[in-house]
Amino acid sequence: MMTNNNPLSILSNMQNNPLFSRAQLMAKGKSDTELEQIAKNICKEKGIDYTQAMNTFKQFSSMFNLK
Repeated sequence: MMTNNNPLSILSNMQNNPLFSRAQLMAKGKSDTELEQIAKNICKEKGIDYTQAMNTFKQFSSMFNLK
């Protein structure tokens, strides 16, 4: 399987993903604190280290100049 490292292409593919769309709906209207708690709960359910996941997310989001 070929991967595309173009950030715009990745974002476009994510927007067409039903799970991403569901996540956007789940996040709509939530405060930063509520979103953080949701992320922690998901990480806990999936056995993912929250701090490591956040570091990875920050690296990924920096590709799009997001804060």
